Amino acid sequence: MQGRAQAGIAVVVTALLALLFSPLSILSNGLVMLATLRNGPREGLLVVGISVLAMVLLGGLLFFQPLVLGVLGLMLWLPSWGLALVLGRSGSLMRALEAAVLAGMALVLMQYLLLSDPAAFWGGLLQDYMVVRSDSSVVSEDQQRALLDATLGWMPGGIGGVWALSAALALTFGRWGQALLAGCAGAFGSEFRALRVARPWLWGVPVLLLAGLAGDQPNLAGQLQVVVLTLFLLQGIAAVHGLVALAGGRRSWLFGLYFLLIVGLPHSLMAISVAGYADGWLDFRARVRGDTGGSSGPGKGQ
Repeated sequence: MQGRAQAGIAVVVTALLALLFSPLSILSNGLVMLATLRNGPREGLLVVGISVLAMVLLGGLLFFQPLVLGVLGLMLWLPSWGLALVLGRSGSLMRALEAAVLAGMALVLMQYLLLSDPAAFWGGLLQDYMVVRSDSSVVSEDQQRALLDATLGWMPGGIGGVWALSAALALTFGRWGQALLAGCAGAFGSEFRALRVARPWLWGVPVLLLAGLAGDQPNLAGQLQVVVLTLFLLQGIAAVHGLVALAGGRRSWLFGLYFLLIVGLPHSLMAISVAGYADGWLDFRARVRGDTGGSSGPGKGQ
């Protein structure tokens, strides 16, 4: 917040550190969003430009690949600026999260349009990665092949889903930072606990499910459904936060939620997504409040 140069340095440093610890890319994107939300779209875009220029210079000096890192930075931060623009203009975190999911779905479609066979493309990359990273004495070649076969078919949707989820986490960081700097730290918590998807998303899940079951697995509809489920994962987490707050429960319940979420991967993700989808129709938070009137029902107030 002290200036464009300082913001650019923070964005670039966290992005470079993400080469060693990939989750830091979420922080880098979140800083771009925070600068945009706090100082406006023009200043946010200037921070993106400064950061890309710095990546080009560092790419030339350290890695001798200035254009590669410059393009990487542009692909990393420009969508983040766009999502912050949606959030700033709509004033709704839910709308911005929906935009992130739509972008993730577009990423899946791009893979099908640009790659003749997405599964074969990702299969080649994953096989090369496993040859370098895996130890056949620990994981046999047959086990590696079985893991590869089970994974590569869902890679297009997985890539889109991971991108959408990381963008959503960056959005929550940016929104939290904006509220904190404005002296309204509790505002973000209230907004997050009230997250609810709009009605079209609730109808979209069974449509994609039926379309996915109608053809060979996995098909495009199934891949898109993987991305859409990230939205209900977020609603499921928001619903748990809301229920704990309404019941006056301790924060230890939330620690338990995230512990189970991590140790139960990947099944825990599906379980919370299903709970989030059920909450979209039933609105558990409204039922706990005793509100069966105007605020209940899917997508109301969105």
